Amino acid sequence: MSPEAVNYMVIADAMLDRASRAFLAEIYEDAARNAYLAALNAARAVVFDKTMTAPKTHSGTRAKFHDLIHTGMVFDAKLVKFLSDGFDTKQHVDYGPEIIFVSRAQAEDYLACATAFLAAAKILCE
Repeated sequence: MSPEAVNYMVIADAMLDRASRAFLAEIYEDAARNAYLAALNAARAVVFDKTMTAPKTHSGTRAKFHDLIHTGMVFDAKLVKFLSDGFDTKQHVDYGPEIIFVSRAQAEDYLACATAFLAAAKILCE
């Protein structure tokens, strides 16, 4: 794995740790947001590892990640969907226009998806 991909994975691991700590503190909105950010950074690691490009935006990362899948990279469909669902949740939590609340069950699902996403991404980058 390139040093840049390693850096993205370090960030992904740190965000997953933050998500876990927020979950334990019952701050489910932060847990969901940070779980998504963990997966996003893991996706950035995969994109960089496979293409040597570093998309700067959420949408650019998702687009490049989807391009890799369309050209043959195998990745669980539920986890791929988590990138778009997680982004939507993050946007609503961060910017509204209405206050949203994330349930314990949703935050728990986000943590599980992010954990699985990171594990799968690490395998792709080996």
